[in-house]
Amino acid sequence: MEHQTVFKRHARPDQLRNRCNRPRSRFRASVAALAALVLFPFDVKAASCRGHPQDVRAAIKKHVEALRALEHEATDRLKGLDTRPFDYLVGRARATAAVIADKDALAAEETLSRCPQTIPPVRRVCAEAAQALVSLIAEQAAGGATTASKQLYAQAMPQCERWIGFAPFITVFRTID
Repeated sequence: MEHQTVFKRHARPDQLRNRCNRPRSRFRASVAALAALVLFPFDVKAASCRGHPQDVRAAIKKHVEALRALEHEATDRLKGLDTRPFDYLVGRARATAAVIADKDALAAEETLSRCPQTIPPVRRVCAEAAQALVSLIAEQAAGGATTASKQLYAQAMPQCERWIGFAPFITVFRTID
């Protein structure tokens, strides 16, 4: 009788196989979940490092175009070809510079210094160029741009234009007297 009791405790052979496989499948599931948790943050970091320059270029390209148009208008104003006052041009340049120099976007770009490969600071350089243009036009409105302002702009804007994909302009504001 004891033998039958032992036999009754055990199920059919196919049920025994399922019981034996349960710990293995639980272990595999646990390992897979742990691997996903461990690997996920690295995947997110790598993804943010990969597409950044292209994303920034797409986001600020039209604003850099607007800066270039404002520079062209300001040089036309110097030649007497444009009647818009410098104060108007400064206001438009400030608004465009504010969009390019978005604090959150600049902070996000700053975190990219931790990426394994070097990522160019496209937004920061273009924001510096935009601010230099604002200063340059404001100085011109006050009576004349200084050599230091021209030099600062002449260094920052061509780099921004190259990273965005534009050929740099040659204007009065980029030539040093």
